[in-house]
Amino acid sequence: MKIKKSNVTFSSIVGIGQKVNKASIESGKEYLKLNRGVNAVTNINLTGVMQYINPDSNDFQIYAPNKGIESLRKSILKEYFPSKNNIENVSITPGGMPALDLILQILDVDKFLFPNFYWGSYSKMASIRKREYDFYDDLNHLNEMSKGNECVFICDPNNPTGKKESDELLFDTIKNITSKGTIVIFDCPYRKLFYNDDFHNRISDLENVIITESFSKWMGLSGLRIGFIYSNDKEFNEELNIRLLYEFNAVSAPPQIIIDKILTTDNGRIELDKFRKETVSHITDNIKFLSDNKLLVDEIYKGEIPVGIFSIINKSEEFLFQNRIGAVGLEKFSGKEKEKWSDYSRICVSVPHDKFKSFMVSL
Repeated sequence: MKIKKSNVTFSSIVGIGQKVNKASIESGKEYLKLNRGVNAVTNINLTGVMQYINPDSNDFQIYAPNKGIESLRKSILKEYFPSKNNIENVSITPGGMPALDLILQILDVDKFLFPNFYWGSYSKMASIRKREYDFYDDLNHLNEMSKGNECVFICDPNNPTGKKESDELLFDTIKNITSKGTIVIFDCPYRKLFYNDDFHNRISDLENVIITESFSKWMGLSGLRIGFIYSNDKEFNEELNIRLLYEFNAVSAPPQIIIDKILTTDNGRIELDKFRKETVSHITDNIKFLSDNKLLVDEIYKGEIPVGIFSIINKSEEFLFQNRIGAVGLEKFSGKEKEKWSDYSRICVSVPHDKFKSFMVSL
């Protein structure tokens, strides 16, 4: 049959995961799966939360409202944007990637700008939607490139590097370029794992800012596939509401209910706090191990320590695979000079420290 091809390749991360799984089965040996982008130190305990949920209710079993369940949208305002009260600015999405894809479809801009080290799905989605894109090196370069007719993606802490810019530099840059008319997509799903502050609330006051979020990254619930988009632009929100209807016909209700109960019940908050503390503790120990053993790439970090759930180490993807460690070559996350970065790899450091150390100590 005739089809319209996307003309993009399948995800390298998924392909590497399949390769690692196959090798583990065939060899009968365990592989450390650091190629994935999910927190794997521990699971959040939902047992106490589930007592507040009635699976026999209409709320659980029927379509949710198009923009999302009202109580969850109110909970998101309280959690992220406490100075705001307009829930029409919050739209629930089935995860972070669909949120970004909707934005790529809606915005009428000349070009999208991605960070040079970026989540590869940005360019894949842009290519599928036939949107022009380019790359910026850092925030200073972004200030120079911004002319007012672009849309900029900002991911901080960065995926894949874990680098964290200062919040003041981040805020000043966003304020400066949005004042020119440039639109900023603040796609920082790892931030709330490490920071519980008012930064989302601060930037939500700025015009031309769209915030995307995924609960899977700071709650560890990637299987629920829930995220949201926040914008104070009325025209954007009206078009988004239409797209949500015809793309998804409402997001599944049960995951929305679960997230809402985590955010609003004592049991939920206690278990979320436990999950965050344990996860961050192991991530911190793993990054310290990398630093102490000279495995971090000096050219990227320049003496700084990564913050996010990822780090770049000075070993190739194939070398790590031979040592039963799944990883993704850095060239797959680079918009420029791909060959230059092919000897390095992105690894996920959100795994139990003892297991991490047992695999990494021989490198």
